[in-house]
Amino acid sequence: MNSSNYFERFSRTSMLLGKEKLEKLLRSKVCIAGLGGVGGYAFEAIVRAGVGTVHIIDFDTVDISNCNRQILAFDSTLGMPKVDVALCRAKDINPDIIVYKNHTRITPDNVENIIQTNTDFVIDAIDDVATKTALIEFLYANNIPFISCMGAARAFDPLTLRIADISKSQYCPLARVIRKRLKEKNITKGVTCVYFHEERISNRSDYDNGNIPGSLSYMPGIMGLAAAGFAIKHLIGRV
Repeated sequence: MNSSNYFERFSRTSMLLGKEKLEKLLRSKVCIAGLGGVGGYAFEAIVRAGVGTVHIIDFDTVDISNCNRQILAFDSTLGMPKVDVALCRAKDINPDIIVYKNHTRITPDNVENIIQTNTDFVIDAIDDVATKTALIEFLYANNIPFISCMGAARAFDPLTLRIADISKSQYCPLARVIRKRLKEKNITKGVTCVYFHEERISNRSDYDNGNIPGSLSYMPGIMGLAAAGFAIKHLIGRV
């Protein structure tokens, strides 16, 4: 790594945090599970913060329907694996960054083989209920610091965003389902999540019946950036 280029590239961050904390970010390893509307923006903020090593996990490819809300979705990236698009983007921002990628779906059976236990922080940006539950259960059991991103769909008001223990979450349909699943695993608290404290336009839960919920351009990004901010604060000892 060209250290002089690194500190010049992230000089504005160093002005705010100081060189010592920037060096902490350089030595840190962050995992982002899910590179959709929320995870893509979280990934972007983590890379631009100067984190030295990033592990990205996503099974999906870029679809034209992603273009309204996903930072990795362009006409030029349609059909490409999201992990490949993210890798190219990260290297364009910081050529010295180390990126590990898994173009695969996390399942209860493979989660312990995919998540590296030497990770300093994990951002869970998965929206599949079974996968999300398996990931949270693994991180919780192994004392790996993480934040879990709840649903950004069918929400309108960015000012309702909150970060709290999942036991305190309200109104979010995905959080409600995940709380129920975690309770079956005897996990009732100790899971930090980011969610929108806003009543949705419909009372039905898309996460219960498998429907794909609608979403706006700005809400997933706001959630992802907030999750990245929480991760960065943890890495530099501000949480």
